[in-house]
Amino acid sequence: MKKCIMICLLLTVSQLSNGQVIIALLFGDKLNTGKMEFGIVVTPAFSGLTNIESKLRNGLNLGIYFNFNPDKKFYLRAEGIAKGAFGAEDIPPYSLGDDTLDALYANGGIERKIKVFSLPLMARYALSKKFHLEGGIQPNLTLGVKDIFQAKVHDNDMEYTVKVTDEYTKLDFCVLGGLFYKFRKDKRSMGIGGRYVYGLTDIYKTMPGTQANTAWQIVITIPVGAAPKNETENTVPKTNDP
Repeated sequence: MKKCIMICLLLTVSQLSNGQVIIALLFGDKLNTGKMEFGIVVTPAFSGLTNIESKLRNGLNLGIYFNFNPDKKFYLRAEGIAKGAFGAEDIPPYSLGDDTLDALYANGGIERKIKVFSLPLMARYALSKKFHLEGGIQPNLTLGVKDIFQAKVHDNDMEYTVKVTDEYTKLDFCVLGGLFYKFRKDKRSMGIGGRYVYGLTDIYKTMPGTQANTAWQIVITIPVGAAPKNETENTVPKTNDP
């Protein structure tokens, strides 16, 4: 119950509630079996773009995950990230086709927000009961891209948003790798890890050169479902028969 309350509060604050999480909370008990671990994955990220002057952008990814045969030394993992975030900050401004707007934002910068649906697929190798290496691929479906022009004029913050989704590819592919740590040896334990994602696709169709998504991610997993039957039985207090 405490885990469910914590998850609900997190989702409310971040405004990232979606159908995936509802399914996880309602059906976690049934999806967690002896050969499968199921739960929620929350991934704070620092994303960037290759071959462009910019800085890393903070973002947050949210979805669900499946570990198949997690008790084995080598096992498979799949994630469904409904709220995926890429992009970059402090990109030099380009012309908006309006002299007034160009003058206002000439000394500012652009925050590029790229929203995606991601399907990371990877293999994991258990170095120990708690430490796991991972590597794999990550297809991304682009849902929307917008450039937010930002500038300060007479001590006032100004923003102007341009939707540029049509200038980007709908599908791109990344490779990923990382290290994961579980807090307990039990496969249903929460865990945290670090992961690097590097894009293989030139996502910006109208710009010369190759621009690809990159990201450093902090992966936090929260298993959803009841404790194993033997654990539950062990926690029931014993009473002496009269």
